[in-house]
Amino acid sequence: MMACVSVTEYLHSMKEGQGKFQRKKFDNLVFGRQPVVELLMRDASVDKILLSKTAQGDVVPQIKQKAAEKNIPIQYVPVEKLNALTGGNHQGVIAFTAAVEFQKIDDVLPFIIEKGEVPLILILDGITDVRNFGAIARTAYASGVHAIIIPAHHTAPINSDAMKTSAGALQEIPICREKNFELVLQYLKLNGLQILGADSQADTYIYQQNLTLPTAIIMGAEDEGMSAISRKHLTSTVKIPMLNTFDSFNVSVATGIILYETTRQRLQ
Repeated sequence: MMACVSVTEYLHSMKEGQGKFQRKKFDNLVFGRQPVVELLMRDASVDKILLSKTAQGDVVPQIKQKAAEKNIPIQYVPVEKLNALTGGNHQGVIAFTAAVEFQKIDDVLPFIIEKGEVPLILILDGITDVRNFGAIARTAYASGVHAIIIPAHHTAPINSDAMKTSAGALQEIPICREKNFELVLQYLKLNGLQILGADSQADTYIYQQNLTLPTAIIMGAEDEGMSAISRKHLTSTVKIPMLNTFDSFNVSVATGIILYETTRQRLQ
């Protein structure tokens, strides 16, 4: 069995660029059972955990329990995938650290209201492309979005590529990773926010909507759109005018157009 190393030893090895733990492709990856357990015991922000489908042992339930307590998604994968990522020295578990510290919307929203500002929340429902995610965050921060909400699963990782594409915006805007989207949407509505969903089939154009009100805007995945849970809680759907018949805008471009209209109305 491979000898376990501490997180400190692991990170030191990575910093020095030496030893059997050296990697070239990923800079946010921790593997091995004890290093992952130590990571979960700290305040470090973890994007997700990959666990071998055949992983066994006393530490595995501990990893699952700590992940559940911290709302960290676990994906069960074949051992071959873990081998491909690490070269085999993983003991059945890999953790991807996040480049930001995740927050909770029920902590962020009261702070916005206390400052006397009109809340503007962006919800990314199934945006999995890292560069789209980073570009959206960049536009959101420039447009005055107070927070971005993402689901615990089926979302783009917040890694170095996302950080680079966001031009640092991901470090400036609160990112709220929420496990229960339905409760989050109910919470926003109870606090007076209108929930708008971008939909190319909507009857209302974005400029016809009053965006000076407390607002949460949902942008769905390009291939599937918004989830059924998101649609269930919408106040209204809105669309972007197009002069030529076409499928749709890229989700990052669409987000930019919608947020620009929001900014335009709020500056009047």
